[in-house]
Amino acid sequence: MDYIGNKCPVCNNYFHANDDIVVCPECGTPHHRECYESLSHCAKEDLHAEGYDFAKENEPQEDESIICKRCGHKNEKDAFFCSKCALPLNQDTAQNMFSSAQGNFGQTPPYTQQTSQNSQGMPFSMPFDPFDPLSGVPSDFDMGNSVTAGEMSKYVKQNTPYFIRVFSNIKNFTKSKFNFSAAIFTGIYLLYRKMYKIGAVITAIQLAILSFSVYIDYYVLSSSEFTTIMNKINNLAATGLNSQATLTKFTELMNSLTGYQIFVLYLPMIFNIIQIVLMVVIGCCANRMYYNHCLKQIGKIKEKSTDKQQSDTLLQTKGGVNTALAASMFITYIVINYLPAILMNF
Repeated sequence: MDYIGNKCPVCNNYFHANDDIVVCPECGTPHHRECYESLSHCAKEDLHAEGYDFAKENEPQEDESIICKRCGHKNEKDAFFCSKCALPLNQDTAQNMFSSAQGNFGQTPPYTQQTSQNSQGMPFSMPFDPFDPLSGVPSDFDMGNSVTAGEMSKYVKQNTPYFIRVFSNIKNFTKSKFNFSAAIFTGIYLLYRKMYKIGAVITAIQLAILSFSVYIDYYVLSSSEFTTIMNKINNLAATGLNSQATLTKFTELMNSLTGYQIFVLYLPMIFNIIQIVLMVVIGCCANRMYYNHCLKQIGKIKEKSTDKQQSDTLLQTKGGVNTALAASMFITYIVINYLPAILMNF
């Protein structure tokens, strides 16, 4: 048995190739000859009665690395994804990937087979696979700025099959898709995807619009001045605006109002138009914005990392989503929208 790399139990020094080593005949523990003779017995003598065996206690530890079932690459035991092909390395991660693949805020990736092209112009198949975060895209495919699809998958994490498809289309054909989740949740969606700067700006705009809208609805339009005006408008609308007499009365009413009163009456419609415009713009641009965000953040992580293992760890920890922040902002919207109505009923 080779004892190099083990320590003498007496002097606690490592054994070297030219050391004079003696072995206890009962338990097999190696000693320096001088150390053994100085004790006149084995250093583990008190454990002999318990059946101590040096060979069994020092058997080589089983390799705890995880072998990827798809590409056979050996990964660290605590890795979530294969460092070569980005496949989830355990069933829980794969199941979470399957759940997220069914929709990010309700989105479902296409199930039809598509064909895209790699950076050399060679086509590759992209069939939908709920357990494949790359959805058929090669892990070394260049998504732009020397960022591979595998690195992009590790950073995106939630709903990667959808985004890898979208990002590869942006890279190859400069075409994106309308993101309905981003259109519905706008600023909240951007914060959820950790696009904090633009998300904070859009969210601030929406909160300001919502706050002004609530103020106009519950405090300005509910005042006696505007209550009278709204009652007159509602009465005219109830009689139907298709008759000439009603239209004449409506025109006279509007002409009797001040510029401030007309502006306040149109504010709710203006707020709604702004909200719709924001939803459409964010829905059209969200995927491209997220693509550029991922490229930028992954590039920064790779620049700061000293080796690939550190880079992979940072990609998995810095990426993903911020569910807590998105949920808190959603609750804030609800509070601002409904709290005034609750307070006015007391």
